[in-house]
Amino acid sequence: MSGRSQQTVLVTGASRGIGAAVILRLAADGCRLALSYRTDADAAQRIAASARDAGAEVALFQADIADPSQALTLPEQACAHFGSLDAVVANAGVTVDGPFVALTPAQVATVLRTNLSGTIRMVCAALPYLRRSRAAAIVLVSSLGGIAGKDGQVPYTASKGGVIGLCQWLGDRLGPEGIRVNAVAPGFIATDMTTQLDPEQMAPIIQASALRRVGSAEEVAHAVSFLLRPGYIQSTTLRIDGGFAR
Repeated sequence: MSGRSQQTVLVTGASRGIGAAVILRLAADGCRLALSYRTDADAAQRIAASARDAGAEVALFQADIADPSQALTLPEQACAHFGSLDAVVANAGVTVDGPFVALTPAQVATVLRTNLSGTIRMVCAALPYLRRSRAAAIVLVSSLGGIAGKDGQVPYTASKGGVIGLCQWLGDRLGPEGIRVNAVAPGFIATDMTTQLDPEQMAPIIQASALRRVGSAEEVAHAVSFLLRPGYIQSTTLRIDGGFAR
């Protein structure tokens, strides 16, 4: 595919959900894939095998980006394996849900360390390698919660709002160098976690969407693939929420 063949992409949070869908889409696009996961090695190995079956070259790394040293060394490992790094998809994230006043400082810190601080460190560590690419791109995975807020997920929404701010700042800063930076903000997406909700829980969420349905991880992956292509979109957060009204 023009402009994509042999593009080397680092994808974090690779073991399930949106990350897994992104990997399969980029494998179909002809990308070489450096994948990282935190704990679920079996799931990561399965998605890596599926990407290889689709014809992609794949390298798999265990890394917890909440750990500063691991976040900083991950891009170096990816580039050492493939010899180059053209793009980063920062997808790794965690949440600790509950009433904000009941959350402990440690719980809040856990979410911020992974979703915001870890993302900042990892992306900044990738910049020396991205600057060598002729078509470098960064896609940050935020959330509709980072735009509209979400009850019971205050640390998560705060961290994802920070990711949107990071997108804006990096895009403005790196645009003159030709490095494209954008974000996606998925709304309610059907994943392993959301399929456990009963119809009563689903109904108000579906009614809040103009399309009257939930989204798929594949639809998010399509948007990520699009934003990794050369183009004129910069410093933009693309909402993938079915026209959510909030």
